[in-house]
Amino acid sequence: MATVLLVEDDPDQLELRRLILEAAGHTVLPAKSPIQALAHKTTAQVAVLDLRIPKLEDGIALIQELKERAPAMKLIVLSGWTKDLKIKVDKVLEKPVKTKTLLQHIARLALMIFCAHASETIAHLELSAPGTDWEIKGKESVLANIEVDGKVQQQLRLYAGERRHRYSVFLGDLASGPHKVAVKAAGVVEHSITTEPAAPWAAFAPVLFERQNAIGKFTDIPVLTYVEELTEANQKILQYTVIFSNEDGGTSTRSLMARWGRTTDIEYVYRAYLKPNGTLDKAIIQTRGHKDVAFEGPFFGTHPMLMPVTDNNMVAGEGPSAVRYQPAPVLADLSKASRESVMDANPITWLVMTSELVRENKLRPYGVERGEDISDPRNYLYIEAKVAPGKAAVAFVVLHKNGQYYYSHKGRAKDAIERPGYVRSTIELPPNTKQADLQSINALCVYLPKSPSDTSCGPTEFKSLFFLTPDKLPGQTFQLPIGNN
Repeated sequence: MATVLLVEDDPDQLELRRLILEAAGHTVLPAKSPIQALAHKTTAQVAVLDLRIPKLEDGIALIQELKERAPAMKLIVLSGWTKDLKIKVDKVLEKPVKTKTLLQHIARLALMIFCAHASETIAHLELSAPGTDWEIKGKESVLANIEVDGKVQQQLRLYAGERRHRYSVFLGDLASGPHKVAVKAAGVVEHSITTEPAAPWAAFAPVLFERQNAIGKFTDIPVLTYVEELTEANQKILQYTVIFSNEDGGTSTRSLMARWGRTTDIEYVYRAYLKPNGTLDKAIIQTRGHKDVAFEGPFFGTHPMLMPVTDNNMVAGEGPSAVRYQPAPVLADLSKASRESVMDANPITWLVMTSELVRENKLRPYGVERGEDISDPRNYLYIEAKVAPGKAAVAFVVLHKNGQYYYSHKGRAKDAIERPGYVRSTIELPPNTKQADLQSINALCVYLPKSPSDTSCGPTEFKSLFFLTPDKLPGQTFQLPIGNN
């Protein structure tokens, strides 16, 4: 939200407007006089001031001073007689002003940003799209154009629907001074924008063109990008991974739930090897066939321009397509957690995942087998564990108070987990199962055709368990006793 300098010499009106603006999520710098207004050291994005404080000339003098001190600050003047104002401001609102009108103008004007120095810039856009829902065919979302200084730079898919959600994008290198950022799309509500210089680990985040055969189909969209700071042979590496809403090819939906604990597609797409001075030494992408190859494609500044070129979202330096995304990455440390923990920290990813499954008709009734479909994701127990399968594989089993055992792999060896370390899995349970309905959990060693007869699995550490809530978001984590099953 915006930081608002609020100037009003009537104490009651000052307090009332402060409460209204803070209730809307803004940070308010209140001032009863021009002296107090100029004493605030924090620079506001927008100033809202009465014109007579207490005299007309006092208000005009303050406006002139603010324009000199903070040229990027947007100025909203409230006046009972708008013809009194002979100095240019961004908006004049005649009293009495409706709260909704004032809030709309603050949000709109806050989209002007100011860079004190030339820098790589991240913009956090708080937006909503009433009337849209990723779950409903024909109402999935809005695709907005993001303009920087009047030119379309990128697109933004509003996958959160009518929810008020913060979408973070990188704008590239911007020169010092004021810049206009605009969100162009019908039906989008602009709540606020905040900006910050990009952290060093965001400097090589990829531009992602939408996969050609996914455009207009509302599938496999990049919902989140995260970056890990790694080291290899004393060389620093920034590894960028994308969480896509779905996977149209590759692992089946049923196997994704058993072996990965989700149906999103999580793919590392770009690895930047850095020189000691922080510049790029070499770059690797994950392309067709899950092969690592050197990236020799185009860049947007320091950002590689990539496009998924397979139905399981492997990338190449090909394109462009009609839709260009520039998601700002979040920093992740996965040394003691699974990749799916990034989804937990950004729960909207679970909502988008589940909604897309509903819309694509990939859900079946509980207890019914139908190809590779799964039941409602809210029927599953989600498991985060650290495993050591050795030369075999690992599955999980839970004992229900109804006396039945339920298995993550349902007896299919191919749906057990072979990789070591922190993993995710799920177990399908009867609808409306709760923690209190479960007695214990354990890990199973699943022997594969290639497993020696004397193979045994290493220890399993259960880190956390949870269910999705009715709102399709991760619920409270919990533990269960380790059983003898």
